Amino acid sequence: MAKATATTSSVEATDGLASHRPSRRGFYRPELDALRFFAFLCIFCHHSLSRPNAGTNLRDTLSISLKFAVSLFFLLSGYLITTLLSMEKELTGRVHLGSFYRRRIARIWPLYYWFLVVVLLLGIGVLRLLPSGQALAVFFFFSGNWLLACGTAKALGAIGILWSVNVEEQFYLVWPMITKFCGRRNLFAVSTAILAVSYAVLVWLGVRGGFSDASLRFNSLVEMQFFAAGALVAAWLPRQGIRMPGAARLLLGAVGLSCWVAGTHLFGDTAAGALAIWWTPTALYGCVLVGCVALFLSFFGMPEAWIPQPILWLGKISYGLYVYHILVLTLMPRWPAGWRHWTGISAARLCLELLLAILLAGLSYRWIEQPFLRWKESFTFVPNRPA
Repeated sequence: MAKATATTSSVEATDGLASHRPSRRGFYRPELDALRFFAFLCIFCHHSLSRPNAGTNLRDTLSISLKFAVSLFFLLSGYLITTLLSMEKELTGRVHLGSFYRRRIARIWPLYYWFLVVVLLLGIGVLRLLPSGQALAVFFFFSGNWLLACGTAKALGAIGILWSVNVEEQFYLVWPMITKFCGRRNLFAVSTAILAVSYAVLVWLGVRGGFSDASLRFNSLVEMQFFAAGALVAAWLPRQGIRMPGAARLLLGAVGLSCWVAGTHLFGDTAAGALAIWWTPTALYGCVLVGCVALFLSFFGMPEAWIPQPILWLGKISYGLYVYHILVLTLMPRWPAGWRHWTGISAARLCLELLLAILLAGLSYRWIEQPFLRWKESFTFVPNRPA
């Protein structure tokens, strides 16, 4: 009878979160918070330092190539979501789709829609922040990236930065259902197939001709390769991380950035009249993918003792940093066009903009995001990072 009771309790524990809580295992890799902040810094520097009609020197090429840190975010999301859903499936016997979607809503929607409201309010006084009705409508339903990819975007205002959140939400819509019904081997096959589809799309765009940076970078079918790569990394790598010397991590990080720079320099000129060989998009995104994987591996398994606590906190608020920094950069007055400012003054300005973004993101995390994150914990099966 005792054995039967124990068995019954075990079955009941998989049916509801409350009875399941005592035995649940967590998954938290602090170095991935450091990677989040690194990816944000890359995007911040890209938006701060990239110049229109930039030359071909290393500084300009590097600042332009840093835009691919968004793809690094996608790879990280693919890794984390696949790992957490796989652990949930191992622990409870299934993937709880309803709980997953509630968790994603709690994580993404409050800040997302709050930012839309902030932009509309600020746009009353600063017209360049105000999006058109068309842009607002498509971004409201998480499809604004397609407006950009098709080249029909007009008057995006400050909400254009949300295109990557739209791509993430599209991934979240389908991936849990794939994970729910696929075993480990089938998940591997599906991820490989998604990679193949992404590169087939890149080849098709190249053969068709007339491709642009927008038609490649904002295209969900192109960017899905990074989520798939994250899922493959989750299947291959041990969850406890990889041990390697610090020098090897630095080398991997340098290789990753070099791949981005090489891809941008050799294949990244997609302007009208530029070199337009059919394999150019494939070569570009091959470099970007290798760079993202190398950068991920350079952080994965890094001892927590190596990471300052403020960096972990900045990684925790990286969503807000990503969203708000564009407001700071837009609202900060520009230097006069003819003024030859010193490097020291430029660095001070950059630091001030970064500090303002951190201040806004910190306040937003405390008052907008954190209450929903605490609510999210009530239907979380595999705890990740405490709110």
